[in-house]
Amino acid sequence: MIIQYHLARRTIAECLRDRGAINRIAANSIVALEERRDNNDNGPLVRDDAQRCIDVVEQFQRTANALDIWDAEYHEPHQPSPPLNINGVEISVFPDILVLDNRRQRVGQAFIRCTIGTSGDAAENRRQEANVQLATIAHMHTLQYLTDLGQPHPQTSLVLDVSRELIFRSPANSARRIANIEAACTMIAAIWPSV
Repeated sequence: MIIQYHLARRTIAECLRDRGAINRIAANSIVALEERRDNNDNGPLVRDDAQRCIDVVEQFQRTANALDIWDAEYHEPHQPSPPLNINGVEISVFPDILVLDNRRQRVGQAFIRCTIGTSGDAAENRRQEANVQLATIAHMHTLQYLTDLGQPHPQTSLVLDVSRELIFRSPANSARRIANIEAACTMIAAIWPSV
């Protein structure tokens, strides 16, 4: 079993942490992924994932300078990542990168999304909503665990949708969205069978 795009996400996170070395990091990753793709000892899922990762890394490399992401510094996220506890519901949260805006002493976290997904207006709307929701969860996780690094700021937490070349940030006024997530978790906790 493999986690799709894991190697691409790891490469892109490394590129964000070291902007000056993007081309070297991407090139080294692509060489390793090509070896993985071309190794017949690997199963078809592994080889297919390697090719998809190559495509995503190359796309990020081509479009990185146009993305609105370079005002912050990026660091390795805390490992292991503690779960987010919302009204009795424990949610596993594994951000790809830690975001620091040192000019304003703000902190956030980011997720890197690589999947292409289905096309069409309805699918795109669902994807956008999911990305904003994920950015909000990143902000909530930051509020719970990273206040020692700076002021958790909603728009410092983000989702980088590589295949769409888009950045989704937690809304500046995220109180209502957070309240909706908390209400949903309260309902889940009430009906979820306790262990």
